[in-house]
Amino acid sequence: MSTIITSNKYFVSVLIITIIFAGLTFGNLPSPGVSAGSQTIDGVTYNFADYGQLSHEQLALFNYLDTIVSSKYQGYGEWDGWNAEDFHGLHHYVIAFMSYAVASMFETTPGYRTSYYQNFAYDLVKKMNTTIDDWGNSSIEYKEWAHPDFDFTEYYYPNVTNPDGDDIYTGGFRGPANIMWTGHYALMETLYERNFNTGEFVDEISWFINDWNISLLTDGFGNPKEGGIWGVGIIPCEPYIVFSQCNSIPMVATGLYDNLYATDYLPMWDYGLNFINTVMQDENDLYTDGYFIQEPLGFVYASTGTPQEFPGPSLDPSAGLPKVSSYGISWALAFLDYFQPEVTINEYPIFLEKFGQEISGNLMYMMDSYHHPTDFGTYELLGSLFTMLLANQVQDYSTRNRLMNFLYDLYNKIWSPDGRTMYFDTSSLEPFLQSVLAFGYIWANNEVSIRDLVDSRQNEFWDYPYISEADDSHIWVYQAEWDESKSGFILNLRVDQTATLTFANFDHAPHAFLGGNIFSELSATSQGYELTLNPGLYNLVIV
Repeated sequence: MSTIITSNKYFVSVLIITIIFAGLTFGNLPSPGVSAGSQTIDGVTYNFADYGQLSHEQLALFNYLDTIVSSKYQGYGEWDGWNAEDFHGLHHYVIAFMSYAVASMFETTPGYRTSYYQNFAYDLVKKMNTTIDDWGNSSIEYKEWAHPDFDFTEYYYPNVTNPDGDDIYTGGFRGPANIMWTGHYALMETLYERNFNTGEFVDEISWFINDWNISLLTDGFGNPKEGGIWGVGIIPCEPYIVFSQCNSIPMVATGLYDNLYATDYLPMWDYGLNFINTVMQDENDLYTDGYFIQEPLGFVYASTGTPQEFPGPSLDPSAGLPKVSSYGISWALAFLDYFQPEVTINEYPIFLEKFGQEISGNLMYMMDSYHHPTDFGTYELLGSLFTMLLANQVQDYSTRNRLMNFLYDLYNKIWSPDGRTMYFDTSSLEPFLQSVLAFGYIWANNEVSIRDLVDSRQNEFWDYPYISEADDSHIWVYQAEWDESKSGFILNLRVDQTATLTFANFDHAPHAFLGGNIFSELSATSQGYELTLNPGLYNLVIV
């Protein structure tokens, strides 16, 4: 990133001063609050606080992200509005984590499933899979794998430079040694199927699951091998180094796949998870940042400090200890939490103690490494972002809020003239962060976490009433959920212009209640039942 982020010893002090004044600017005026309450209908009480809720800011940020993602605005291999001209190798991470953030958002209002949300998730998957054949140097394949700075296309295992018949080709964009793309891509597809149940991506997801199964349980040639091809039970992100955080992604994809389709692939990760929890640990029992299975092609040794050994943990030469990174630890803890919550509980407070950097009672950030506590740069920013997500997941809202105060209060909220979109203006630091802070805010303020998304929805969920069509550009849906136990649909929304909503799966003509009294009967159409609303705020129960 720019030198402003990468290395600036004055950054923190300037940030604190700027936060004070940023809060006084017009762009940070509060948006409309979301009203709630309760209603009693025929003796049944519906308390809106019992159901998922999104804020006005979260929806406005999503509307902004839609303008740079959706194919209605640009092609899958185009990057207008991403401010990413000077970057490569980072695009696919932004796409992937944006996908996870909005998947948690979709689950918060599961009764609102129009094409507006579904098309966004679909376009992210397609953008992630852009190839050189179709999009050339604008493709993710080029930016993330074939770019000259990487050039992983010719690598083999175990012979790096002169492969023979016993070596495995690992240079392909789709694996078997590119888990930093295949893992994210498969999880994006699996979350899409979890949230929209189309079946379109099931065969492709299954291909990746089976490829990982071969990689983790065999030598690559059909012979059983403990620890798989690379002997460590996890898959390289680059041809000769493995990371706990990268492998946490396909573990989540596998767990969700099993839950969706009643399979039992998750045990293929047992050896690797044990390797992560035992070998890839520092003296504080926190995850280390990388383990070399052998010397990579072109490896550059440090001129001073402890020399790197192969195989062995990636070293911080100046410290003479395994390398650590707050972003990698927080990422891995968050995504592995579903499988081993006891580890998260034990390691989270140690992690905060070792990496947390206190600024004031309301502000903190995460150091990249406790080996180098004085630097602030790109990885401190990433560590703070991922810790913010993890803190929200473990319901440590104090830490989440302090990190958010540090990361967000610097920037003005820029609202569009029509009030539909909002983003944080990061131009003073790095414009590329604009989309990152947008989905980060959505995710960190959402009550649904990645841990929750590993479970599949119940089969009967797909028979529940839901909003199938709507004038999406005229509404703000804060709550939308069918309560099966009370046979009522909770709908909390704002209408900017007269809008019609269509509901599917109601067996009989439903009535909308407002304040416990009948508000309107929905009209039957060939697509379901329609409800037309004039501009205003509505807390409705539809029964």
